[in-house]
Amino acid sequence: MTFAHASTPEPHGAMTAVTRNVAIGQFGFALFIAICVALHPGIVLKANEGGLSNYGVHAKTVVPYTLALALAAGFSLQAARTLHAQATPSRRLERLLTTYGALVLLTLVTTYAYTLNTALKDLHLGVGVVITVFEFVASLWMYGELRSLRLVVVIELCGFLLAALTFFGVLHVLFLTQLLVGGSFALFLIKTAQKLT
Repeated sequence: MTFAHASTPEPHGAMTAVTRNVAIGQFGFALFIAICVALHPGIVLKANEGGLSNYGVHAKTVVPYTLALALAAGFSLQAARTLHAQATPSRRLERLLTTYGALVLLTLVTTYAYTLNTALKDLHLGVGVVITVFEFVASLWMYGELRSLRLVVVIELCGFLLAALTFFGVLHVLFLTQLLVGGSFALFLIKTAQKLT
């Protein structure tokens, strides 16, 4: 962009960049997690499911796992920086993207050492609980903004309930809960970015 155009608002270009960054981050996350599952399906596809973080402590899958989370966090934070919002919903989306990006980075950082001792495991578990609750609450807000995707919010609710049952030891379906909650959140995030930017 030249200085001659710098004073002319170009909302469409900026808005396209926000949606593109959000979509790249979420599709990149899905792609590299799918690679992790393909490389080592036994971690999550068993009766007592493990979670996605297990891919971050195995040599075979640590690189795609790292790329998955780094892409989701990095592109969400970039989208937040690109979003220069005036309307209240857009400012909220900017805060949502910033918070989400930070939580994903925190998840990534706490993954590598969580198997070393109980304190680090509890820290990582705590971050996992926070991001799950955040994604659920944020999805409810985005559903309110979109007034669509009713089935997706039902799926999100089911995933959140399964997450609660898994947390309290009633069930052991951690990967399924991450898939339902995270997948629903990703869809809401992309659609909300399209609408509000």
